[in-house]
Amino acid sequence: MVQETAGRQSQDVVVVQYSSLVSSADNQQVTNGEQSRLAQQIEQAYGPDGLGILTVAGVPGFVELRQRLLPLAQAFAALSDDVKSQYADPTSTYNFGWSHGVEMLANGQPDRHKGSYYANPLLDVPTTDKALMKQFPAYCRPNIWPTKHLPEYQPAFQQLGRLICEVGMLVTKACDKYVAAKNASFQEGRLLQSLQNSSCHKGRLLHYFPPESIKLNSLADAADVSNGIKNGNSPTASTPNPPSSSSNKENDGSKNNKDKEKEEDWCGWHTDHGSLTGLTSAMYMHGDKAVPNPDPQAGLYIRARQGGEVTQAPIPADQIAYQMGEAMQVMSGGLLRATPHYVRAPGKDKTGGVSRNTLAIFMQPRWDEVMDMPEGGLPQAKIGVGQWLPGITFGDFAERTVAGYYHAKA
Repeated sequence: MVQETAGRQSQDVVVVQYSSLVSSADNQQVTNGEQSRLAQQIEQAYGPDGLGILTVAGVPGFVELRQRLLPLAQAFAALSDDVKSQYADPTSTYNFGWSHGVEMLANGQPDRHKGSYYANPLLDVPTTDKALMKQFPAYCRPNIWPTKHLPEYQPAFQQLGRLICEVGMLVTKACDKYVAAKNASFQEGRLLQSLQNSSCHKGRLLHYFPPESIKLNSLADAADVSNGIKNGNSPTASTPNPPSSSSNKENDGSKNNKDKEKEEDWCGWHTDHGSLTGLTSAMYMHGDKAVPNPDPQAGLYIRARQGGEVTQAPIPADQIAYQMGEAMQVMSGGLLRATPHYVRAPGKDKTGGVSRNTLAIFMQPRWDEVMDMPEGGLPQAKIGVGQWLPGITFGDFAERTVAGYYHAKA
């Protein structure tokens, strides 16, 4: 059971009340004490010593929408392969619609232990510009929905995705206020505007098949390599190590942690390259019935920026988690920090035919958004994101990030 003390879970994940975010967004309704407390929570979660994650509690309607959508990940995965293939989009390198078995693991084998369904949660048609659709197929192509076979799928996906985005905007606005208070040169609202103006947020509904059905013991999860990849690269290939950027070089960890990783067959370490990733807790299912997590050691793990310790960070079923990404790290001048993380699946000896279902919402700038670092921020050498360059657009930044994950020359 997760305990909450002074706004923090026992695993040091900061818990923010939804009502506090709403009050902060309306300056006329928040006291100085409440604003100060929220700023402290933002720093605890996303500052240099934070885990790069917080959860939001008390979001109206969230529990019901989560309960409605996640079982549909199981229902879609149970359809025949012929049916599911109708909803795949190779042109977008499987960044829209169904994706299964087309992504590659680090050992060169196809990743068949999970299936993903990608969609823009806010816009069914991000653009009608055919040139943009050709240039940026992973961002600009239209959504694909299995309306014929699961008519409830589209509204359930969009309603939960929109809610997670709306709450994420409130989190981002609180981040804006925090950064502006720390850096007088920072233009408050910059972070929020970069997301409000974006037409390429991406949702990913994941279904993990029971491990014994694919003979795998450890799985990488939700944001497990950056989304929004083109040029034929897989959006979710698992990698044994983070890309060689400066943001990860400082997180080598202790020998004990490395031994533990090897011992437990850890994989999929990565740092999100978008702005903010919204996550639901996983729903485990046996057939069409929800069941408890069969392995308490399964779930999200984060490597602390200072000291390299690995911490399990459970997400309560009634809360939304938000992980910091590298794009916001850059645009905050390094005041907000992303962290390497991965998700460990239950051991195959504990699952008993249990699948895992979850939703991730990648909130990110438009492909042509210039990722300027504010004046007064940290020097480029200390910004902590090695693939960033002054004047780079988010689209190019994503390409350089992907090249790092695939050990390519950026």
